[in-house]
Amino acid sequence: MFHNFGYEVAAILKKAEQIRLELRHPYVGTEHLLLAILKEENEVSFLLKEYNITYNDFKEELLFMVGQASKEQELNLYTGMLKQVIELASLDASENNKGLVTPSHLFLALLEEGEGVAYRILLNLDLPVEEVFAKLKKNTFGKENKNKNLEILKIGVSLTNSVNKQEKIVGREREMTLMIETLLRRQKNNPLIIGKAGVGKTALVEELARRIKLHLVPEELQNMDIIMLEMGSLVAGTKYRGEFEERLHKIIKEVKTNGNIILFIDEIHTMVNAGGAEGAIAASDILKPYLARGEIKIIGATTLEEYHTFLEKDKALDRRFEQIILEEPNKESMMNILKSLKPNLETHYNISITEENLEDFYDCSEEYLFTKCNPDKTIELIDSVCSRVKLKKANFKNRETLTNLEKIKKRKEKYIKLGDYESAIYEAKKEEQLKKEISLNKEEKRIEITKDDILEMIETKTRANIRGDRKELQKEIKKNLFEKILGQDKVLEELLSVLECPKQKGTSFLLVGGSGVGKTETVKIISNTLKTNLLRIDMSEYASEESINKLIGSPAGYVGYDDNYVFQKLRENPYSTILFDEIEKAHPKVLNLLLQILDEGFITDRKENKIRFDHTFIFLTSNVIGRKKVGFDSHASSLEGLLSKELLGRIDKILQYENITEEVAKEYIKKNLKNKTITEEEILKDAEIEKYGLRNIRNQIHKYNKKLEYQES
Repeated sequence: MFHNFGYEVAAILKKAEQIRLELRHPYVGTEHLLLAILKEENEVSFLLKEYNITYNDFKEELLFMVGQASKEQELNLYTGMLKQVIELASLDASENNKGLVTPSHLFLALLEEGEGVAYRILLNLDLPVEEVFAKLKKNTFGKENKNKNLEILKIGVSLTNSVNKQEKIVGREREMTLMIETLLRRQKNNPLIIGKAGVGKTALVEELARRIKLHLVPEELQNMDIIMLEMGSLVAGTKYRGEFEERLHKIIKEVKTNGNIILFIDEIHTMVNAGGAEGAIAASDILKPYLARGEIKIIGATTLEEYHTFLEKDKALDRRFEQIILEEPNKESMMNILKSLKPNLETHYNISITEENLEDFYDCSEEYLFTKCNPDKTIELIDSVCSRVKLKKANFKNRETLTNLEKIKKRKEKYIKLGDYESAIYEAKKEEQLKKEISLNKEEKRIEITKDDILEMIETKTRANIRGDRKELQKEIKKNLFEKILGQDKVLEELLSVLECPKQKGTSFLLVGGSGVGKTETVKIISNTLKTNLLRIDMSEYASEESINKLIGSPAGYVGYDDNYVFQKLRENPYSTILFDEIEKAHPKVLNLLLQILDEGFITDRKENKIRFDHTFIFLTSNVIGRKKVGFDSHASSLEGLLSKELLGRIDKILQYENITEEVAKEYIKKNLKNKTITEEEILKDAEIEKYGLRNIRNQIHKYNKKLEYQES
């Protein structure tokens, strides 16, 4: 009997059973059904409020007429009248709503029967039954029949019919009012919603569809049907010239004839060139005259970048729309949005979500998922964490109970078919008892979310080590550095002291010293220990003025505008260690770019994308100072001739590496040379450590070690 009921009607029937239990009535009747309908926000409850009939009024009248029993009846049995109402509603729904029963179908069936407790109470409350019946039938079936078998419904989707009435969008009243005002205009009545991906453009239109369905809009919009039209579906299958134009003209004619359709085109910028093959006319050119005359209404949605790229250039099309800018919600609005979603998420996952959890979700998404926009990124994070927590702590103990429940249901259905109602009632009582046990188990073992669960999911999404113990990491970095970088104890201690308290806008170091003293190796060790992505940029490749384009992209109109660029990798891996090697070889224009990176912690590329350096360690290296043999205390004055004062002033720490001594070289050889037949002096003879540091020694050691491996094999 319940196979063609959606979530809304199933919830109403369940609520009717609960109301029957609270009132201690023996059977579930039409009166309990109507009380359940009045308790929810739907078309029927809003309509009856216009006639001053509310849940409390109806309940008061019901208790006056019927009263309340002293003994509870646990088993839910439906009256014959209620069963007739449900069957009639199902029959009506099969004719006009693809079989899906709605609260309007149930109430119309109740009025059509003209009998039952609910009908008598409505008469006592002076409801003009015939007037309400005609009004609701027109609202429910008039639009359905009018739009039946339309070409547009074969391509598009009716949001007004498919939207969930329970999912209310909060915090967008200003934009919603602007959209409704625009739709009510005589001219230029086409709203264009512009905003970044994930700010809720489509959700705003779905909220309008929900309000239309619940009659929470002005009278002129109450019977409108918002149909989402995809350009891909519109173009699909149009192989020959003229087919696309013919299909679009047919849809426009349907929209004009019906007069109650609002088209919603998501990613509306695709309309500019849609269908515009050789010899064909683009969709935008076909729609312009109809938009100009106000014969059809279109709601569009696009991003700011795509608006500037496509729509703004087409002035004739652009002026037909009223722009509504949708910004990211602030923290207060986001918390209201999350609180409104909290009950649905808790019910769906059977997970307890506290207000503290919501704060953590928002703060973590803002701090770590900065390439996406709210509310989408925070809602996505909540969904992901709940799903993972549910999977990790899944309870399989109810499996046996669920198996028994299925067996009892089958036995009950068998007894009903055989006409053995006494046995069927006995099995139904056992079924109710098992359902209560399962429900109690779920309530008792409701899972809780911790901050660690949230950070674990952040690590999965960003590939960053966030939960690691900072003190332990610091110890590991210190151990690895002192083990592999020899003769630089003073420099490494200073480096570690800065790493203990990194800056919020990215921590920067300038490592200066001769060749082969361990500057680059230091950066590699830190990156490997922290498990971050290492982005090495050889500044000898950026000696020309134009080379800056390789870092942030080429300007629009230049060759390579759509090509990848170096800092694009940071948008994909924001938790990185960046090494600008041999900084003195870079062009001054490239060095000027570093000023903003080190000062503000972000830059903007040629496509207006924000690239952030908040979670990076930035290392600059130079060996010019080392070659000049400038002492540690006096190196700053020499650096001013190499780099500007502004750049030097923005670097957190300048570290001067010592030249490699013979003692350090011998220690390095002793530590790494496996072939003991070779003496230290033999390797040092041609090493030129003053000029090349440990680099030549490392190459020699590698050669002798490989030779030994070959001999042993």
